[in-house]
Amino acid sequence: MTPVEPIVGSVRGFRWWRLSGAAQLLSPWRGPVSWKAGENEAACLARRGMFGWRTSRTPHPQGCPATACECGFYGLHSLPELNEDLDRAIWEIDTATSGGHHGLVLGVAAGYGRVLIGTQGWRARFGRILALYAGPTVTDHTREMGATAAAYRVPLYRDLDAIVSEWGPDRADVDSLTA
Repeated sequence: MTPVEPIVGSVRGFRWWRLSGAAQLLSPWRGPVSWKAGENEAACLARRGMFGWRTSRTPHPQGCPATACECGFYGLHSLPELNEDLDRAIWEIDTATSGGHHGLVLGVAAGYGRVLIGTQGWRARFGRILALYAGPTVTDHTREMGATAAAYRVPLYRDLDAIVSEWGPDRADVDSLTA
């Protein structure tokens, strides 16, 4: 069994959200879980029902996230890279298209509470949106992106290097957590 080591504070990571069209961000992969401005608490959506993902009937003994499940809010240690192979991860999308026609928005989130650290990222019980990014090719959704960033009270960046340097995970922190 891997030893549990508590850390003080939060971890930061890159992640995708789905833009709802009503200045609202949704989790993109497991049903329309709506994110709020400020603190969000994850619930296990382990069951797929006829009308989408449902909360698990039995909660995990130690809470969300659980090691034998995919629950919890996620964040990546580094920017997702475009990968067009058949075995790619679902988050390997071109960052330049953030806020574009596919409706996905890249940003930075903080995770805290119970956090599981992995080689590519983390999953956490609590999450908070810190910043959003609109890619350089985005023109038709720029107004909607601005309204969404304002609704969540977070900055909207058009420069990828700027959001990475100001909000991205600290490389030394990532190295110490994954060592």
